[in-house]
Amino acid sequence: MRRVAVTLDAFNVSIQALEQAVQLAERMGAQLEGIFVEDIDLIQIAGLPFLREVRSVSRSENVIDLARMEQELRVLARRAERLLSEQAARHNVVWSFRIWRGSIDNDLMAADIEADVFALTRMGAALTQGRLLGARSTAVSAVFTGTDASARALQAAIKLATDPDKELNILLPAEDVNEAARLQELATKQLGVEAARVHFIVMADGSLTDLMEILTDTNTAVLILERDNTLLHTPSLKRSLGNLNCPLLVVR
Repeated sequence: MRRVAVTLDAFNVSIQALEQAVQLAERMGAQLEGIFVEDIDLIQIAGLPFLREVRSVSRSENVIDLARMEQELRVLARRAERLLSEQAARHNVVWSFRIWRGSIDNDLMAADIEADVFALTRMGAALTQGRLLGARSTAVSAVFTGTDASARALQAAIKLATDPDKELNILLPAEDVNEAARLQELATKQLGVEAARVHFIVMADGSLTDLMEILTDTNTAVLILERDNTLLHTPSLKRSLGNLNCPLLVVR
């Protein structure tokens, strides 16, 4: 892997997602790219004349000013860039930063971004460790479907779970025991000696609901998926990210 990209947004930068991306870049010998996402849907909504902004402290009401919003976005982008540089410096990782504007659902995964791995988190809300992830969430979980891309996702999971205090879960979407056995055999061959400490979990229906339950039960700190996995588009990337309770690494 040559490049790991992490998305950062205007609301609250997920330190968990940033840390996972930096660690993966360090262990893969890859460059790190921070992408500050300006959600075009939010910007278009801000241009509607009938919308009002209500301040949480003073309760005062103001017209939403698009120019002021864009100025504030630039300030937040500089803050995100500073956080990225600090994390990268701690791990001696080469990094770059840019601002990207577009639709998260329609454009983000298809954008001209030369990255082998996307580190994504829910847009517009923080993943606070105490409220969502839990104090002891250290497990790395990867969905393995037997494709070449899922094999690369599994390799990324192995790299992230090298610490002795991290558990490694391999999720197998299979409709029957034969398919589950086939996938487990393929994953075991790739894992080699690491297979002895892996927990294999069968996803019976392969749905997003099933996945969320597994992530909660296993105290998962990061989920790794291949880019073309249907779970990313059920019903949309933005909503899928909003439902997950941990950062997501998407491997091309």
